[in-house]
Amino acid sequence: MTTIWHKTTCSFCGLGCGLMAGVEGGKVVSIRGMEDHPTNKGDICLLPASYPQIFTAKDRLTQPLIRNEGSLLPVKWEEAILHVASGLQSIIQEYGPQAIAFYGGAINLTEEYFLINKLMRAAIGTNNLECSTRLCMASAAMGFHSTFGADAPPTCYDDIEEADLFLIAGNNMAISVPVLFRRLQRAKKDNGAKVIVIDPRRTSTAAIADIHLQIQPGTDVALNNALAFVLLEEGLVNEDRIKNFCTGFDDLKALVQLYPPSRAAFITGCPEEKIIEAARLIGQAKAMLTFWFQGYHHSTQAVFKVNSLLNLSLLTDNFCRLGAGPLSITGEANALGNRWVGALSHLLPGMRLVTNPQHRQEVATLWDIPVEKLSPLVGRSILDIIKGLHSGDIRALWVMATNPAASLPHSQWVRKGLAKADLLIVQDIFPTETTGLADVVLPAAQWCEKTGTFISSERRIELVEKIIEPPGEAKPDYEIIWLVARAMGFKAEFPYNQPVEVFEEWKRFTRDRICDASGITYHRLQGKVGLQLPCRIPDDKGTPRLFIDRRFPRSGGRAALLARDYFEPAESVDSEYPLILITGRVKSHFNTRTRTGRAPELNSIEPLGFIEIHPKDAERYSITGDDEVEVTSRRGIAHLPARLSNQVATGTVFIPFHYGELLGVGEGQLANLVTNPVYDIHSKQPEYKYTAVKITKLQKGKS
Repeated sequence: MTTIWHKTTCSFCGLGCGLMAGVEGGKVVSIRGMEDHPTNKGDICLLPASYPQIFTAKDRLTQPLIRNEGSLLPVKWEEAILHVASGLQSIIQEYGPQAIAFYGGAINLTEEYFLINKLMRAAIGTNNLECSTRLCMASAAMGFHSTFGADAPPTCYDDIEEADLFLIAGNNMAISVPVLFRRLQRAKKDNGAKVIVIDPRRTSTAAIADIHLQIQPGTDVALNNALAFVLLEEGLVNEDRIKNFCTGFDDLKALVQLYPPSRAAFITGCPEEKIIEAARLIGQAKAMLTFWFQGYHHSTQAVFKVNSLLNLSLLTDNFCRLGAGPLSITGEANALGNRWVGALSHLLPGMRLVTNPQHRQEVATLWDIPVEKLSPLVGRSILDIIKGLHSGDIRALWVMATNPAASLPHSQWVRKGLAKADLLIVQDIFPTETTGLADVVLPAAQWCEKTGTFISSERRIELVEKIIEPPGEAKPDYEIIWLVARAMGFKAEFPYNQPVEVFEEWKRFTRDRICDASGITYHRLQGKVGLQLPCRIPDDKGTPRLFIDRRFPRSGGRAALLARDYFEPAESVDSEYPLILITGRVKSHFNTRTRTGRAPELNSIEPLGFIEIHPKDAERYSITGDDEVEVTSRRGIAHLPARLSNQVATGTVFIPFHYGELLGVGEGQLANLVTNPVYDIHSKQPEYKYTAVKITKLQKGKS
């Protein structure tokens, strides 16, 4: 049988690797890297390579389900759509539009989030619209906005080959973005580039570092301020030049005087001489490229971390030029696209804010609705939505392509909140911990079974085309949304038959914005490498780098150097809870394993969760590598096998966040049983990287 190859884009992380999907007999049978794609140049990681196994998994959701007398039973689509529409209408009539909320995954297509924006904001009239971007990249977005005036990553992957210094903060690139990491390794080898890694763990990324700053979890702001102190103290900053394109220099200079390396060493646990050495390397670099990831954001002062990290690029003029600048890699395939289409409760489509009267008027005009229809009040973040379910202020929650029952912190509290919903609608491709709580389950099509766009971390927009049929009665998410909208009485507002119609409408919202896609069409993207936004006219080749003229979208056109003081994490260790828990990824799984858990090859690498403990701490608690460990926080208990490792520092432990109760794992391995549902007050992003815990060796057979 002949294999037919189709160009597509990976649907896992936000790197945006170009792939070729091989189809035989209507099935995806093979995935390989696209040789001439500028992101991955034919390289591929474990996750997309496993996709043929995911497509053939036996437990796909293929029929709509409605809960009846405690059980989820199959129904026809017409009944399911009517049930959802009438249920939402009834709740709106009784409690008002603010009783409705939506929470989706950043794997959703740009077109799908545009539709749900239109339904929630323009039709229903609420800003209770959230995305899993809240869990990974909300702090990057707020950091970019407060420093530069827009949520717009300014650099590109091609800067890797031009840089002579890589500053990597808060992520194990070798695990989370191995394709990009291999590019970085080659640049280090071929060009002699230096590497600084800031991470509480001695990871495989830290192993290639010239300097590893192994700090205590959550102390990044103190470290960044100390690095700035040394840069200023040793004359490595051109103060007159910086003042030409930055505000706030004098305030920052005054603040960092409070953070000499000696004080930062005390706060961070990192030796003073290493801090000084790293600062000198930064100050002497010809072109520094700064990477940070979602791990940097899991903190109650995440936005301050981002601001203080961006300060280092601005102070050293490592910005707006070849090989130099900040580059945040998004956690999911369309996290940037979903931010730009308005996927968080404070956003409107086209990089607009719900609190800005001019922005609301622009959106109302484009949607041809009264501006009064658009609420000026910021909606609830996802954790505040859960609080609303507990209080009764939120009565209906629609969840699409994400698994909050496992992914949100303090999962027992989350599940109790979900169970209180009058109507919990869950739209997904496989059974999850969240579908198990649903009143209605809607079976969705996945990647390669529907058509739409992703936008990668370097602002590259790509078309992902439908190349196979979804199984059973599963439908594309965009079709489900417009069917529900029509059933709610919004037929004129949702006349679409194809996703390209939605895309063309969304383009109008991007005109003259940094995310301008006016020059993009499906035809222009079909079978080709995507273009980097903004792309304003049909023959525009895209924009690899932003702000090269050092003019920023802030009042006065200058970026902001922001003086950010350090404060301690929300929770403290003490004699009862003496260890710091941090959570993170393993290379063979993604998020809560909704997809990767269905791939036998991936499961065989890491079939179960574990807790990583430093040997000295293990000795202290009489724990060996064969023992089961009870992990207790102020909120809950998890049970995991021990793994002794020098990767963690003494006083800290590490648990991967992937393992819920499904797919053969059993109860008790979920890291979020113990994590803390506090968040950064600016970004509303939860603090997954600092939980005070205690550990106890379990007797055999007690787990």
